[in-house]
Amino acid sequence: MEHIVQFAINIDDKAIQNRIEEHAYRDVLDKLAKEATDTVFAHTNAYSRENMWKTLMEDALQSFLEERKDEIIDKAAHMLADRFQRTKKYREAMGTAIEKDGE
Repeated sequence: MEHIVQFAINIDDKAIQNRIEEHAYRDVLDKLAKEATDTVFAHTNAYSRENMWKTLMEDALQSFLEERKDEIIDKAAHMLADRFQRTKKYREAMGTAIEKDGE
């Protein structure tokens, strides 16, 4: 017994091209990062490499925090003030203070 089956394949060339370009870009970046890492840590073992990464990350984080400490403190203060203003105790205390001062 014979059966005739028809089917169609729709290939989105543009989507395939975009996906290949994205992955190629990521692959190149990953390869460059690996080569740079291997070059920097060429004469180290795994243990010392881990310690060096930790030191580099701590230095980078410290530098980041130092550069942006005023912004971080300001943002944290605004977030904290916003949280306090939403509490019942804050509203009660403000109501009492307003009644006391008459403002």
